[in-house]
Amino acid sequence: MTSTPVSLLQRLKTAKPDAAEWRRLQDIYLPLIRSWLARVPGLGDEANDLAQEVFLVMIRELPKFERQREGSFRAWLRRVAVNRIRTYSKQRLRRPRAVSTDGPEDFLLQLESHDSELSKQWDYEHDRVVFQKLTEALAGEFTPATWAAFQAFALEGAAAAAVAEKLGMSENAVLLAKSRVLRSLRAEAAGLLD
Repeated sequence: MTSTPVSLLQRLKTAKPDAAEWRRLQDIYLPLIRSWLARVPGLGDEANDLAQEVFLVMIRELPKFERQREGSFRAWLRRVAVNRIRTYSKQRLRRPRAVSTDGPEDFLLQLESHDSELSKQWDYEHDRVVFQKLTEALAGEFTPATWAAFQAFALEGAAAAAVAEKLGMSENAVLLAKSRVLRSLRAEAAGLLD
């Protein structure tokens, strides 16, 4: 009997996730968080330090996260980022500043609203980055032929017959390659991608 694969999100919520799983989460999310914080007006060079703080809050609060609906993890992460930026901005207002800068509140309000263009862009980029990073991470778990068939057929949109001919395999093998990789990808991405 085969066991049901457990997603990265579920493994991280267990009592003792391993260091490789935390690294995978960091490789996926820290660059994404950094790229978004770099867009926040007025953060400038502080965006990188704040990205680390957002990531640490994410790690600390992850065991409490409960998926409630489609897209809830990325919405939860967006809230974590918005709340951390607000906290930072309030703390910064209490400190003396040499130069006045525009505050990020308009940006944060747009990012916080689930139906704004900015939050839709967050969702799109989140899904694109997570999919890309997870496919890169899973590539080594398959034979080169299986991975090449998946890439050509599923990602590049080539016809199964053309992929089969190019790789010297049957069309059925190409279809099976796609199925195997997608099954692993769905299992790994459960709760992160919907």
